[in-house]
Amino acid sequence: MGTESDNLHNAEGNEKKVESTQNLESTYNKNSSKEDSIDELNSENNKEDQSVEETTIPEKDYESFSLEKLIDELKYLHNHYPVQLIGENINSIRDIFLKKFDEHETERKQKFLDEGGDELSYQPDQFLKNKFNSAYHDYKTKLNSYYKEQEQNEQNNLNKRLQIIEELKELYTTPMESISSFFKKFRDIKERWHNAGKIPKSRAGDVFRTYFHHLDNTHEFIKLNKELEELDYAHNLEQRRAIISRAEELTTEPSVQKALNELQYLHKLWKEQAEPVAEEFRESTWQEFKAITQKIHERKSELFEKIKEEQQANLEKKQAIISQLETIASAENPDHSFWQNNVKKIENLREAFFTTGRIPKETSSDTWSKFKNLLHEINNKKNTFYKDLKKIQQENLKKKNDLLEIAKANKDSEDWEVALNLYKKIQNEWKNIGHVPRKYSDKLWDEFRENCNYFFNRYKLRNNKVNEEWIENLKRKQSLLEEISSISATDKEDALAKINDYSIQWNSIGKVPRENMNINKEFNSAIKNLIKKFDIDKNIIDEIQLNIKVENYKQSKDDKKLDEDLRKMRKQIQDLGHEIVQLENNLSYFSNANQDNPLLQNTLNNIESKKTKLDELKQTYSKLVNLNLSESDSNYEDGEGISEETEEE
Repeated sequence: MGTESDNLHNAEGNEKKVESTQNLESTYNKNSSKEDSIDELNSENNKEDQSVEETTIPEKDYESFSLEKLIDELKYLHNHYPVQLIGENINSIRDIFLKKFDEHETERKQKFLDEGGDELSYQPDQFLKNKFNSAYHDYKTKLNSYYKEQEQNEQNNLNKRLQIIEELKELYTTPMESISSFFKKFRDIKERWHNAGKIPKSRAGDVFRTYFHHLDNTHEFIKLNKELEELDYAHNLEQRRAIISRAEELTTEPSVQKALNELQYLHKLWKEQAEPVAEEFRESTWQEFKAITQKIHERKSELFEKIKEEQQANLEKKQAIISQLETIASAENPDHSFWQNNVKKIENLREAFFTTGRIPKETSSDTWSKFKNLLHEINNKKNTFYKDLKKIQQENLKKKNDLLEIAKANKDSEDWEVALNLYKKIQNEWKNIGHVPRKYSDKLWDEFRENCNYFFNRYKLRNNKVNEEWIENLKRKQSLLEEISSISATDKEDALAKINDYSIQWNSIGKVPRENMNINKEFNSAIKNLIKKFDIDKNIIDEIQLNIKVENYKQSKDDKKLDEDLRKMRKQIQDLGHEIVQLENNLSYFSNANQDNPLLQNTLNNIESKKTKLDELKQTYSKLVNLNLSESDSNYEDGEGISEETEEE
């Protein structure tokens, strides 16, 4: 039979829909060829699969799935959808899995080689491959079983239809028992034919033609028997009125699509179970049915408008989803927190896109491409970020392991000040390095902290011991200070000898607690009183101080301190030289000034003072720069004696 091309396309253009009703007048034109009826049979053969074909399989972005998720999706499709409908999805999953698995293997093998593995001893990841192959094998087995079952069912249905044809042939070729039994058998034959099911396509044409040949012969037989014809007409008229009544109800059916689908089925019943009727009812019933059909068809515009509105609303929803994805994709320098906060949002947006529904066909391809490309871009950014993060964390792991080794190697050091600065330095570096892989983080930190604490506990115990020594030094210096306060010298030379002796003793004692540092000032004050009391020349005192300084260096054997003091002296000598040159240059401003000018006199005095100090520094530097500490075998420690404090005075 002829058909209209009024298919209602879905939004994405990917799902099947039931065709709209046939062109009624051409369907029931008495001059229609028997070949039209063969098309009818093909439609009938497919009616059992119609509900299956209407099953919707949601589209998913398989490219964004992990290998494990692809396997899970294959199993899910296999267990939740008709096996004959999922072939395209399964093939897509298979192709993407194989591509991703190759990438996975390439990266896995490279990592193995980078870590020093031998290429010949590398073992591929058979677990995932075997897991996929097992799931795919289950699908293929189920699909083959389905086709075998379909083939057997079609053969069984063919046998049923051939048997029905034989019964139909027998109905009009053998004497009938009664009119009622004849029509009972006839209607039963037509009903069983209607429900007989799909048969092999290769036999469909011949079987259909044979059936209608015998059906026509049966109708001719009925025409020869007036009573039979009247009963047949009456029954068929009753069927027509029932069909018309149901069609009338469909004019108010809320779902236009449902009304159109059922109307198509009613036209099929009209053809199979409501033909023929008496001449006086034939045209009138047909026109009534056709008018109702036209009325239902006019509701197509209502359906199309509703679909258009729904699809436009869905388009706006999908565009809003795309806009949110664009915001995520365009984020600059996304960090771990960004991805943690957005990964669930991305998944929700993806799910919302797939469940939103159809959109106008002309926008479908572009919308889908934008959505898919954005997801790919976001996934690529996320994967690149975490790949780089993993690399950075591995580098951080190496740095922290290096610091851990330093902490282990120096925890028993006796070079306290150097080690103390070292541990402070590596602790600060540790804080600034950044994160390491989570599985190493706690263990690494605990081990590093344990080694640092081990050193600091030792350092604390050592300091407690040093503090005790400093307190003892304080007592010794307090005793020496009392002795200096009660000194009695007979003459200047005796006083100089005592000053020199006390200074050496004082510097040899060592450090005192920080809060008692003023005792050094008390000592210097006592020495100054002796100098004033005996009117000792400053040059002699300076010579004593220099000798004490030299002796202190020899006793301490501290090359680093000597080098540092020499560096400071060189800087002082250089600065004083520049200052003297600048002051001498300034004398040009006084070329016409009176010699009694206060500013001129102040400048001259300043120059003289700085030159004197410069000579003293040079003398000290000259004596110290030639000092060889290795020649001294003194065991004295460096102190805070008169030399430095008195020099400042």
